Amino acid sequence: MDDEPFLPKTLTIPEEDSQFPSGFNKNTRKLLHRSYSAPSVFTQARESSIPDSLDPRPTSKSTPMIVWQAFIGVILYVVIVVVIFLVSGRFKGTTTFKPVDALYFTVVTLCTIGFGDIVPDSAFTKLFTCVLILVGFGFIDILLNGLVTYICDRQEAVLLSVVDENRFKTYMIDRVKGRMRIRTKVCFALAAVIGCIAIGTIAAHFLENLNWVDSFYLSVTSVTTVGYGDFAFTTLTGRCFAIIWLLISTLAVARGFLYLAEFRIDKRNRVVAKWVLQKKITLEDLVAADLDNDGSISKSEFVIYKLKEMGKITEKEILQICNQFDSLDNSNCGKITLADLMEGG
Repeated sequence: MDDEPFLPKTLTIPEEDSQFPSGFNKNTRKLLHRSYSAPSVFTQARESSIPDSLDPRPTSKSTPMIVWQAFIGVILYVVIVVVIFLVSGRFKGTTTFKPVDALYFTVVTLCTIGFGDIVPDSAFTKLFTCVLILVGFGFIDILLNGLVTYICDRQEAVLLSVVDENRFKTYMIDRVKGRMRIRTKVCFALAAVIGCIAIGTIAAHFLENLNWVDSFYLSVTSVTTVGYGDFAFTTLTGRCFAIIWLLISTLAVARGFLYLAEFRIDKRNRVVAKWVLQKKITLEDLVAADLDNDGSISKSEFVIYKLKEMGKITEKEILQICNQFDSLDNSNCGKITLADLMEGG
């Protein structure tokens, strides 16, 4: 049919008539046949190598720059806050060394823990803390988003490179999407959370001189950002440890909850997709899927309708795609040709 998407034609070489050179795989005898009117492969390669300044997708070369910007931005922001606290801030509670206390208070505030072991003790400190809470959350989230995404992507790439695909390719790796399955990410995220809790428990036991139960209690309430305040890091060495550990552990817990939510959404989407694919086509479905109102459903119309039922695409997105197609179809023939692309420039 004319409205069906074109499929690449294949040319099969008979085994008895073919002369295979040495090293040629005889099992591969299907050759793609390219249309003579199609543009050159080298032209496509040259065009694809030209960067698009409007493309919102991150490139591999731009990712390290994002990481450096996030890292430097977080450091500058924290340094400015700590300096202001040192110059004009005043705290009460369990204090140790003032620069460490200021940095510790900043980290505890940004991680939304709020132990209460050290609190503002002046009008200016209270007002600036309010600014830190209101502005800092969004600012730090924007800065750390690129950093955390990059670290998770690098971790996934390393795991994909070292995993034995012959043993784990079906359970751990999604071969179609070329990435790790969401259930594998959940397992690694939970392992990271357990590791952070274990490290915090051991550190609290030896640095804060707490028993193992209280150390575990402090570690769990800290990484989950609950922070009741009955236990906290009150020693100088404990606060120096907490400054680094709280940032890493709270991000790990947040990433773990994010993967859990993504896992539940992915599971629900798979159930919906299975139901849509197994559902029988009714008269109402035929009328809804018949986009050109010719009384029949083509393969492309059937695919679009099923994608809409699965929630993969919306009516608004389909309309936007159709409008883009119409803008490229300069000859109004219902097809996009090489001449249309060259004319559109």
